[in-house]
Amino acid sequence: MRKSVLLPLILLVALIIGSLGYAVADAYNLVPGILTIEKQSLDLPQTVQIDLNTTKAEATKGINEQANQVTPEQVKPLMDQLVSQAQHGVDNKSQESASPDTNARAGAVVIDTASGKTIAQINGNQLMTPASSSKIIAVATALDTLGAQYRFTTSTHFAAGKLYLRGNGDQLLSPNAGNSAAISGHAGLGDLAAKTAKKLKAQKVSTTQLFLDESIFGDQSPLPNWKAQGNDRYESKPTPIAINNGLANPQLSYGYLPDPALSAAQQFAQRMKDNGISVEAVQRGTAPKEAAMLAEVKSAALHEIVHETLKESNNMLAEVLCRASAAKIGTGTNFAGEIKAAQKVLKKLHLESSDFANQDCSGLSTEDRIKPALLAAVMQKAATGSDSQLRPIVSSLPIGALDGTLDTRYSQQAASGNVRAKTGSLQRARSLTGLVTTKSGRTLTFAVIIDSYKEGTGENARAAIDNFVNGLASL
Repeated sequence: MRKSVLLPLILLVALIIGSLGYAVADAYNLVPGILTIEKQSLDLPQTVQIDLNTTKAEATKGINEQANQVTPEQVKPLMDQLVSQAQHGVDNKSQESASPDTNARAGAVVIDTASGKTIAQINGNQLMTPASSSKIIAVATALDTLGAQYRFTTSTHFAAGKLYLRGNGDQLLSPNAGNSAAISGHAGLGDLAAKTAKKLKAQKVSTTQLFLDESIFGDQSPLPNWKAQGNDRYESKPTPIAINNGLANPQLSYGYLPDPALSAAQQFAQRMKDNGISVEAVQRGTAPKEAAMLAEVKSAALHEIVHETLKESNNMLAEVLCRASAAKIGTGTNFAGEIKAAQKVLKKLHLESSDFANQDCSGLSTEDRIKPALLAAVMQKAATGSDSQLRPIVSSLPIGALDGTLDTRYSQQAASGNVRAKTGSLQRARSLTGLVTTKSGRTLTFAVIIDSYKEGTGENARAAIDNFVNGLASL
């Protein structure tokens, strides 16, 4: 009797331990699965030991090279269907009666991730409107130029009785104390003010003029095309300092303050007053070279900011990442400089820089142009390349039916929890770039764009893309 009770109990314990072990490995991307842990604390049982400090670049875990390879013959029907549904609609019953949208273009590239071989493509080398898939290029530019561990510094400097608040690219400042466990609000202006006030008091300074130094980002005028196309509420001027992205309403992801940088400086002035230093009206001015730094606060690491940028398709972060990269390598602190910085990185990655013909890095401009083959190539390098700096791109992509901008897509479908991809959406363009695993376990890298369709038919384009990706997942 005792033996019959113990045996099921032992099996149950073994099952629990086995499940826990796999779940933990999945969470750290050591085996295939949808669980992910991004800088979160986890109470692990003492029997589980994971080395999180390895810096060696290794092949992405979860790519099963033994799984059945996908053939061009398998993908071609999906390509044909993509083109047909882009021009005729996804409802087959209505295709005969519906007037075809012959201007709609579909471009797609599918790569076998393990081998790097292109399985199939259609219009892969045509310049098309990428929408927010452009952010793949933006974050690759910043990761390669600045490094995954880079942190934006916001600092104060003092000279000749004048105090300077210098921004360096942190768009996610807290107006009060920072939170070291957060990405947005990691650094706080309240903390910076307290440190600065302490230094000024030590110098017997109780009153000072405050100048906002945002010179590092040069010309911050918004891109004219954003307003011309009616999308300016989704982006503001790229400033090197802002609280909560410069949003007017912290509960929304669009709609910006008229002057995010000045608003941040005014909040800092108030925090200085709270710490006993009287501050005159904020002005703009560049700190002289002889100004001594008093204090600084640092943002979350760049790979965490990349997570925020891609998961939620954050336009302003994408622009700031490119602008900071341009400032670092000297290509010009303006939109043209951002594009040159990105093209320089693409050349370094041995990719064709002319395949990136954007006006901005966020993908908000309707005049942006990228070849689908380039998006797929950058994603392929992030997934399997020897440059570990690009690896955060993969772990930061939205996951189908689970989170980010894919949280409501692919539910109860083949790609549910099985596709990691960057979305893109404009008036006349839809896109998706990422990785998907087939039913047989083969991982595929893909980029797909539908553009030039009739305005107001974007949902049809998105459905056609989803059918394409579900088709890949079902192979």
